[in-house]
Amino acid sequence: MAVMDEFKEEREALKNGTPKQKLAYFWYYYKWHVIIALVVIIMIVSFVKQLTDRKDPAFYAVMLNASLLDQMTSEQPDFVTDFAEKEGIDLNTSDITFDTSIRIMEDSMDETSITSSQKLMVYVAANELDCMITDFTSFQKYANSSMFHDLRDILTDEQIQALEPYFYYVDREVVLAIEAANDDMNTDYTPDYPDPLHPEDMQDPVPVGICLTDCKDLTDTYYFRGDGIVMGIYANAEHVQTAVDLAEYLLNK
Repeated sequence: MAVMDEFKEEREALKNGTPKQKLAYFWYYYKWHVIIALVVIIMIVSFVKQLTDRKDPAFYAVMLNASLLDQMTSEQPDFVTDFAEKEGIDLNTSDITFDTSIRIMEDSMDETSITSSQKLMVYVAANELDCMITDFTSFQKYANSSMFHDLRDILTDEQIQALEPYFYYVDREVVLAIEAANDDMNTDYTPDYPDPLHPEDMQDPVPVGICLTDCKDLTDTYYFRGDGIVMGIYANAEHVQTAVDLAEYLLNK
């Protein structure tokens, strides 16, 4: 019997078949169509949900080598909610992120450090980050890499006067020497970093960080690996004013 004749006979027989027989026939011939359709529908629904749930990035700070003291909480720290309200940022539609996932130990560079270093560089290149908040030791390498704003370029005269006691400095001569060593692929060069809190000992001091060491909102919320806490605002940050406002908010509480 020809295949088409057999198929027609089965269709005719199913006209008087039970619901169970009809379902079994449908599943036998069309199950892969159903499965593929369901997979496509699930993918579309998931994609649409991601789009509708996505919030606008209002501010992104990387908390290098820092961790939450309360590891069990998934809620925003109180100071973040309060700052958002004062800044006019609606957390229902916008995100303020303090990312504690990046940990880099320069003296060991284990797998976590290498992965974190790569992640950090990708974020910087993609203009995802607005500022880095970390301890003095972790900040030193990045502060001397022309990665952060010269604060004199983004602050008003009034802000400079108010924030100058909290400035973290680098010596431009040291930064240029590091860049020259990198250009020459001189791996033996070891920078002689001056004290970042004493610009009077530098040849060409440049303020690239704001010290937040005594800010209780930070010390009560996060553990920092080393001494001191400092914020640097990325030279390609999209929310520079928000970063400045955050520093002022934390220092004035």
